[in-house]
Amino acid sequence: MKHGLVGAVTVALVLSASSAAAQMFGNPVYVMVGMGTGVNIAGDFGRGINDASGKGNYFGGRITLGLPFFYVTAGAGTYKPQGATNRQTEFGGNLGVNLLHLPLVPVKVSAQAGAGYVKAGTDKVLDIPVALGIGVSLPTPGVGITPWVAPRVQVHYETAGGVSSTKAHFGASGGVNVHFSMIGVHAAVDYLRIASGVSPLTFGVGASVGLTLPGI
Repeated sequence: MKHGLVGAVTVALVLSASSAAAQMFGNPVYVMVGMGTGVNIAGDFGRGINDASGKGNYFGGRITLGLPFFYVTAGAGTYKPQGATNRQTEFGGNLGVNLLHLPLVPVKVSAQAGAGYVKAGTDKVLDIPVALGIGVSLPTPGVGITPWVAPRVQVHYETAGGVSSTKAHFGASGGVNVHFSMIGVHAAVDYLRIASGVSPLTFGVGASVGLTLPGI
């Protein structure tokens, strides 16, 4: 799963047991740049843009716990590529560290590593995206707007037909988070280069609710 669910995390799924296994992607890898303390509950919709993405729809949710120096996310979703008969369930999570998050500094920097997992029959896929997110909090009174970008390396492990393989790919995601007090909305796009001429593009939108926790 490439779906950072899970705030992140995006997942690749093996569609066949052959060595030329097709990949599908449903949701961008979200990096929680500027995540403060508290709990963020988000719902996501993702859509593949090009042929390499599978052009399917993703529906999922994730929950993030933000602590003073780091945050942790867990979530799940379902994805159905165009022309498929069944939806696949994906699970994932990530751990992020706030490298730069000061009240009077608009630039926010986070490092994030995640994992996503999906199983189709006897085929299994595990994706591990490692990203560096950079965001800027814009000076907009009454509303918080943070555009962000996050280049990443994504390790892809799959088992299909009894044969296992591990590969590393380059990817990047970027988007904007908008917060109105407790309520937020977000949008992002995602790129992953798997091979020459095979680079899935996905688009995602969603909404979230932020909650504060006593004592944090």
